[in-house]
Amino acid sequence: MGNVPLHHGSAPAGPLPGGLEVACQACGLDPICSVLDYAAEDSRVPEGVLIRRRPLLRGAVLFSQGDPFQSIFAVKSGAFKLYGTQPGGQQRVIGFHLPGELIGVEAMSGDCYPCTARALEKSSVCELRVHRLPETGRSLETIQRSIINLLGNEVAFSHELISSLIHQSAEQRISGFLLSLSNRLQRRGLPNEEFNLSMSRSDIGSYLGLASETVSRILSKLQQARLILLHRKRARLLDRPALEHLSRS
Repeated sequence: MGNVPLHHGSAPAGPLPGGLEVACQACGLDPICSVLDYAAEDSRVPEGVLIRRRPLLRGAVLFSQGDPFQSIFAVKSGAFKLYGTQPGGQQRVIGFHLPGELIGVEAMSGDCYPCTARALEKSSVCELRVHRLPETGRSLETIQRSIINLLGNEVAFSHELISSLIHQSAEQRISGFLLSLSNRLQRRGLPNEEFNLSMSRSDIGSYLGLASETVSRILSKLQQARLILLHRKRARLLDRPALEHLSRS
C-alpha cells in the first residue's frame, strides 16, 4: 500500500510499518459507533465499552477457539487469519480479515468463539464489549437496530466473498483470491492495486483447498505472465482485466 507508485516491472516496496488505518466511517463497526456518538466529546459512553486501536504484534492471538464470547473486533490496521482445528486434529484456515472488517461476529449466536484469530503482521483492532452495551444509556431498541444493521452487512459480505471464490481450477481460485483482497481494500477506501500479501502460501492453500506447492506454482505463473508482481510480502496487480478474465474462464 505504498504511496509511491511502482514503475512497470519494478519490485514492490516492503511492507509498511504498522500498515494503513481504515477510516472510521468505512469500518464495519460504524453502525454501532455512530449510535454511540463516539465522534462527539460528550458521548458519555462509559470507559471500556469500546477499546480503540489495541495493538497486536505479528503472531499474537486475538482469541482462541473455544474461548468464551465477550467482544467483536474491527481490524483497524494490519491483517488476521482465522483458523479452526478439525475433529482429526488438522488445522484449517477459514478466512482472512483486512482493515475495516469484523472478527468474532459469528460467535454472537453462541457462547464461545468457533475459531482462533491470529495477527499476520503488526496490527491494531477496535474491541467492542457487547455485554456492556446496555451501560451506554442508549435504548435497547436503538442498540438492537444497530446490531441488526451490522449483522446484515456481515451476511452480505460473507455471501459476496463466498461467491467470488467458488471456482474450479487452481488458477481461477488464486486469481479470484487476489481480486477479492483488492476489492475488499478498495471498498474500505484503501489502496488496492498494491498491497501486503502477509499470509503464507500454506495458509492460502489451506483456505482455497490447494497444496502450498500449487499456490507457489500458480503465483509464479501469474508473475511470469506479467499479470501480477510479487516481492516478499508485497503484491501488485499489473493486469486486472486479465486476472478477472482468468478467474471467470
